[in-house]
Amino acid sequence: MQDRISRSTWLASSAALCAAALPHRAVAQAPPLTVGAGLIEPQAQAYYARANGFFKAHGLDVEIVTSSNGAATTAAVAGGSMQIGITSVLGLAQAVGRGLPFATFAPGGIHDSRFPASGLLVSADSKLASAKDLGGKIVAVSTAKGLDQLVVSVLVAKLGGDVSAVKFVEMRPPEMLAALQAGRIDAANLEDPEFTAARSKTRMLGDGEDAVGKLFVETTWFATRDWLTNNLDTARRFRDAVIAGGTWAMANPEPAAAVLRRDLKTETLRATQRFGTRFNLADYQLLLDAAAHFNFIPPTTAAGIVMSI
Repeated sequence: MQDRISRSTWLASSAALCAAALPHRAVAQAPPLTVGAGLIEPQAQAYYARANGFFKAHGLDVEIVTSSNGAATTAAVAGGSMQIGITSVLGLAQAVGRGLPFATFAPGGIHDSRFPASGLLVSADSKLASAKDLGGKIVAVSTAKGLDQLVVSVLVAKLGGDVSAVKFVEMRPPEMLAALQAGRIDAANLEDPEFTAARSKTRMLGDGEDAVGKLFVETTWFATRDWLTNNLDTARRFRDAVIAGGTWAMANPEPAAAVLRRDLKTETLRATQRFGTRFNLADYQLLLDAAAHFNFIPPTTAAGIVMSI
């Protein structure tokens, strides 16, 4: 599991993966699940799995609750109102660092520089020429001290700017474009579907995720270790269903966009997100190392937050 895998293994044949993920015979119904997912494409596998019947095919009865951000999802899983959630790899590491007994058991969205789906945006008439110039400026991110803030920090630092002088504010992604156009913020780090929808009305200062690396895991599915230990079969079924959902979306970007329009009330016409199909600890570690360097988390190993099921 710890060997590095090539990009081609991330994006293996969608038809083969979906066929392999779907059960070949009837399966017993598992207990109902309440699952938390967010408003961005890197957290959308569950919406795709529901739309295509992958949960039902795996004998799962899943209620998806749309959370405002990863922090809300981790709080709900910690409190027991959800059994499974998805958050950023950084958010999961932060929760584990606070003593919460979480572990990830299935990959979510990945950043692949060949498929840009996020970026740091400013208004079309902004006088900012570079992310280096963000000192003293207000930058909107979906979660304070979360993945968006980390990747912007990496970008600013790589360009020689003063990260400590940037004023980060937390804001829901659907609200960022209006805030940018009204001048309430100076820049916003957006992911799809909002990123693509805003491109024609904004200007891009750079891609913070590319500043971290060309390929790494962004989001990841998690539960408490006790729940995973006591519900291994259900967890495996869920893992296979969401991987099938992500694989279907990568192969069918226009139908996937229709799911986003219905479930997330977006205007996107083509889904762009890439999703992981198996664990690769090296691509988890890349983001964890960046987060530790900027003091978002203490030094953390990928093996410490992963539970192989």
